[in-house]
Amino acid sequence: MSVDDRLAILDRIARYSYAWDGRDSDAYAALFTEDGVFEVYTGGDEPVIHNEGRAAIHAWARSIHTGEDPGLRRHPPGEQTRHNQSGTIFDELGGDHARTRSMLLSARQGPDDAIPVPSTTGVYSDEWRRTPEGWRIARRTLRMDIPRAR
Repeated sequence: MSVDDRLAILDRIARYSYAWDGRDSDAYAALFTEDGVFEVYTGGDEPVIHNEGRAAIHAWARSIHTGEDPGLRRHPPGEQTRHNQSGTIFDELGGDHARTRSMLLSARQGPDDAIPVPSTTGVYSDEWRRTPEGWRIARRTLRMDIPRAR
């Protein structure tokens, strides 16, 4: 894998944060392959969130970004989130595939908050696939550090 491939993947990881925090469900879903998977674990053996396919990922993200999913309430009106991904390492490098891990520190700040409040920490494990459109996430798994209720 070339330096250009590594930089392209690191760029996608950064775009993930900007798309999510900017509530851009279209850009967020476009980071995944058509058959991509996004899942979140909070300490158990079963994911608390599991979306399979770009269309399902898009619908899920849109429901949170627009507030249509009141159970999660990830983005109340006036609240800003910041997903800080760091410490990315490449565990596997192939011609058309890669595996990475990135640490996550997510914070949120509401209109009445003087400073951002940490909300989530964990590790993203990603499987990447080269497509005609460039590198895309084939599977993204977040394992949160502290289990919490849904």
